[in-house]
Amino acid sequence: MSGAEALAAVGLASNILQFIDFTTQLCVRIQEYSSATSGFPKALAQQAAHLSHLLGLFKELQDQSGEQQHQDGILEPCRAQAQELADIFESLRTDSSQSRWKHAKAAFKSMKRTEKIDKLQSTLDRLVRTLSLQLQIEAKHAADRAGTDVSKILSLQSGQLELLQQIQIASSVEDNEARSQVGPKPRWIVPLSRNSKFVGREDILEDLEELLSQRKDGSIIAVLYGLGGVGKTQVALEYIYRARSSSISVFWVHGSSLSRFIESYKRIAVECNIPGHNDPDSDTMQLVRDWLEISCTTQWLMIVDNVDDRTVFFEQDPDMTTGRALVEYIPQAANGTIIYTTRSRDIGVDLLSGSEPIKVSPLSIEEGIFMLGDRLTRNVPKDIQITLLEELAYLPLAISQAAAFMVKRRKTVKEYIRLLQDESTKSRVLDHRTLHHGREDRSSESVTSTWWITFQHLEQENPRSVELLMMMSLIDRQQIPLGIFQDPSEVMFDLEDSVGLLEAFSLVSTYSYAEVCDQKAMDMLYDHRYGLKDLSPNFCDMHRLVQRSTRDWLGRAGDFGLYTAIKTLRMCADVFPSGFFETWPLCRILYPHANAVLRYQYDESYKTMKDDASIASHRSSLLHKLSTYSRQLGNLGESEQRASQAMDLRKTVPTVPGSESREFLESMESYALTISMLGRREEACLMQQRVFEGFFTLLGPNHRRTLEARNQLGHSLRALGDYAAAEAQHREELSAKRVLLDQDPGDPDLMDDLVIAINNVANVMRDQGEYEEAYTLLQEALVRSSGGTFGEEHPLYWLTKESLAIVSGVMEKRDQAHELFAEVLTWRIKAYGEQHHSTLITRGQYMSLLSQEGDYAAAEEEGRLLLKYEVLTLGSESHSTLHNHGNTLQQRKKYREAEIVYKRLLQLQQESPGTWTRSSARLSNARRETSEESTRDLIRITLEAQGKMEEAAAYVATSLSSPVDNDPSDARKLHEKSLDLFREGDFAGAEAVARQELELRTKSFGLDDDRTQTCLFQIARAIHEQDPFNDSQTLARQVLAYRKRVYGWRSNGTHDILGFLAATVRDQEKLEEAEKLYRQLVLWVDNSFGKLDVKTYEARWGLANVLSRQQRYPESEELYRQNLQAQLDAADILNSKPTYPTENVPEHTAQAYFNLGCVLRYQKKNEEGEACFRQAWDRRVKLFGEEDGRTMKVLMCLAEIVEEQGQSEEAGELYASLCKVIRLPQSDDEEEQEGTEDSEDTSDDDNGA
Repeated sequence: MSGAEALAAVGLASNILQFIDFTTQLCVRIQEYSSATSGFPKALAQQAAHLSHLLGLFKELQDQSGEQQHQDGILEPCRAQAQELADIFESLRTDSSQSRWKHAKAAFKSMKRTEKIDKLQSTLDRLVRTLSLQLQIEAKHAADRAGTDVSKILSLQSGQLELLQQIQIASSVEDNEARSQVGPKPRWIVPLSRNSKFVGREDILEDLEELLSQRKDGSIIAVLYGLGGVGKTQVALEYIYRARSSSISVFWVHGSSLSRFIESYKRIAVECNIPGHNDPDSDTMQLVRDWLEISCTTQWLMIVDNVDDRTVFFEQDPDMTTGRALVEYIPQAANGTIIYTTRSRDIGVDLLSGSEPIKVSPLSIEEGIFMLGDRLTRNVPKDIQITLLEELAYLPLAISQAAAFMVKRRKTVKEYIRLLQDESTKSRVLDHRTLHHGREDRSSESVTSTWWITFQHLEQENPRSVELLMMMSLIDRQQIPLGIFQDPSEVMFDLEDSVGLLEAFSLVSTYSYAEVCDQKAMDMLYDHRYGLKDLSPNFCDMHRLVQRSTRDWLGRAGDFGLYTAIKTLRMCADVFPSGFFETWPLCRILYPHANAVLRYQYDESYKTMKDDASIASHRSSLLHKLSTYSRQLGNLGESEQRASQAMDLRKTVPTVPGSESREFLESMESYALTISMLGRREEACLMQQRVFEGFFTLLGPNHRRTLEARNQLGHSLRALGDYAAAEAQHREELSAKRVLLDQDPGDPDLMDDLVIAINNVANVMRDQGEYEEAYTLLQEALVRSSGGTFGEEHPLYWLTKESLAIVSGVMEKRDQAHELFAEVLTWRIKAYGEQHHSTLITRGQYMSLLSQEGDYAAAEEEGRLLLKYEVLTLGSESHSTLHNHGNTLQQRKKYREAEIVYKRLLQLQQESPGTWTRSSARLSNARRETSEESTRDLIRITLEAQGKMEEAAAYVATSLSSPVDNDPSDARKLHEKSLDLFREGDFAGAEAVARQELELRTKSFGLDDDRTQTCLFQIARAIHEQDPFNDSQTLARQVLAYRKRVYGWRSNGTHDILGFLAATVRDQEKLEEAEKLYRQLVLWVDNSFGKLDVKTYEARWGLANVLSRQQRYPESEELYRQNLQAQLDAADILNSKPTYPTENVPEHTAQAYFNLGCVLRYQKKNEEGEACFRQAWDRRVKLFGEEDGRTMKVLMCLAEIVEEQGQSEEAGELYASLCKVIRLPQSDDEEEQEGTEDSEDTSDDDNGA
């Protein structure tokens, strides 16, 4: 019986039709679901294909058999397999409908379901073979039945044979696919275990998952890139372990070198039993690629780790016989996924054909702390942990290395931080090798060695990139302007391409200049880099640990490292500008880089004498510029240090015999300028004289550089109070600069030079009281400076305005002075800020003007602001801050609070004698020096204002500071005894004791000391009191020279000694010299304290007295009128402002009327003289009463001048009033001795009478 008949006999024709219909619908549903659902199991789709073959066979048998019966033994197994396949499919659809696809995919990964599908496939294969045999039997039976119908038989056989051939081909394909599967289960060829200490990175893993789930026609590729040690391999490893599945094969390939790549492919070939892998002549890598692209039908994932070397991966290796690069062996298949890790972003972009790779950044704070572990961070404050992580730049490799080191060496976190921050140990700590998980080819590795591998890759690919990296390592790692590295012959594209490679390896990060500075600074950089306009406008930052590792690598690079270090130093010296205001925008950018390159220590083993000379030359040049910049900013301590270093280095530069190099002279000048601002004026003046003479010899008298040296010499002389010499120097300077500008009127720099010279002459004329000429010159300078190089934005313009404001105030042009000061102060705040020393000085000068005018409310407000910003700038206990705070309190009549502040200032001055500097003293109110003797005088004033006369006596101003606490006790006792004897009038005894004190102090401190000079002055005073015509002035001159040198001419003590010397010379009838000394004193105190101050009053009286003695009455009259007007102004202020601090204004006003009356009487101006005497008499009666000797003396002068005008009757009445007085007035000789303790005569009568 035929096969068709056997089937028909069973009576299952309808069953066959039902089976065919059921199976057809099932296959269609499976195919539709497979197409619509990503990640649908391929095995299930393949079973649907097998059922399709069965359906074809059944239909063919049914067509050929007609109504023949078929055996039930074939149909039932087919129907059973179709039902089982339907059950599996339904379970899948149920899972997917209940939750997301991830749940369905997880369900399909179960081993049980996989085994069912495999078993189903085996059964279906057997059924296909059975039905094929059945078709052959059916064909034979049909031939027998047909008999002689040959054509029908042949036709039937042909159709059956064609069908069998199709079935056999399909079966063969299915068998090949089955055999090509990765064994019974997908392969896991990963040489690394999962990292149990992996932390965080969820954002990166999510990005990777999202990217790899977007399957298209071709293979999916992802690239992880980042700095060496940042954890790229760990991220890839964690991803594959999370995605591990029994349906996906995973292969790990090392891409760091050719040998490692070949080794990885060979392992894949062996473990997957790829045909031909045992053939020694075969190309194993090609076999693996072809197998993955063609034969492997399962899903596979390949990790290609450490693709860092472009040469290795993208270029043909000489050792390769195939003539192909490694990248050509990477398979491309629809069922494949590839993840690369690389340090280079450029390589990542190339691998992705232009797309952006995924960046692996350092850890977050929380991730870093977690990675350190509880054992290390237990009981460690979080801020300390963060400090450690910042030092390690949040790099996983560095953190892992640090943790291992601390455990091994039993170090705490704080101890490890100290090791990292110590330059002597930091390199060794970072170079400490530790075993790291996931670094199979270099498991024992350090942070330093990891990056050296990157450096070696760079060296092969682009040597210029390596040089740039080394140069960057020697300067500050942040805000590095790329333009400073650009050579004259180098185009911007090449430079940025080299830097781009560094950025591709995550060693630096670049950004636009707009994030750092404005176009003005970039234009300056263009000018300083050979005028290049094609200059890179970008900046970059360097990774902290990369900088340290690169510097270590540089130190081991031998001659090339030394060459690069010297080149970097030369570059910084060349590009750093002069340091003056106009270059400040560029200075601010380059300053941290200049400081950093100066700190580098050169390897002595490679240096030659030529190298030493080159380093010395470039270092000195850079130090000189930094000194200038620091001085301009007011950082005088740093400026002095830099200038001294530059000067020492330039001493070694060979020069023409008999002369000093220009560079050395410039360094000396910079040093002199700085120490002059620090108060060492005499030393500075001597150095400036040497500098001027050096330039005069080297360049000639009219060279601009020589004139600049003359300018500085004039400043030094002026600071010493030698105005005549200073004026001579500045006038020579001004004359020569006018000639130079006439020769080249279009040169803006020459215009600025001229403005400086005009200011210099104007200021020295102001110092000498020539206010009209000073005012005229400053107006010219203001006009010229507004048209100079930078116009009204240049400090020179505002410096001129400030000088003009000061002169305007002295000349009583108060509205103009206020307006100018307000403008200058506003500009300084805008340009420098409230805390800059220039702003504080301007505010202090403005406050002084307000005080001199008696506007104490406004002065107090300025003082409050000055104090506020001084505290922020200098601290609450700086000398200047305490001085100004005390002055403000004193002005407000808060004497007790002022006393406390002044005593604290004195305590600080005594604890650190000589350490205060003029940089802070320049900020003081009324331009006083914050010296100890000045503070003692202020304490005395506050004590007297409180009525504490006995305590105030201990602070009597001796014009020099009293002995400090570290004096020998005997010397201190002798000093106090001498003062007591002097107060008691025993001048001989005071002199004898003071000489004993002098002997002790000279032995202990030498002559050049405040305490010794105090003693000398005490001896001079005692000698003068005994005999005005002795040689006390010799000692006074010696002390005056010391005061001017140490404290300058603005010091109270200097003023007092000059007044004493002038009075001594006057008493010896050396009137011309006395006039000169008094004129100098008037200028000094007027400039320091203003017209209303008592010191100005007394100095002006002394000069008027000397002129009157010379019978120069008109000049004397003018000075007395100035004194009277000043006292009247002060009286008006006192009436309108009760807080005015001068307590003796009424007495001084009466005295001023009397002095003016006397000099008018001598000129026979009796009518006005009489009016002055009457004013003086009325005022003294109110102050002292009618019986006071001073009152009676005025009454006598009034009676005499009335009698001289012929008014005998009134004169008689006045004389009668005198007769009623019991105690007659003192004689003229006695009255002439009234005055200050220092014999600065302030008596009522005029000694010229």
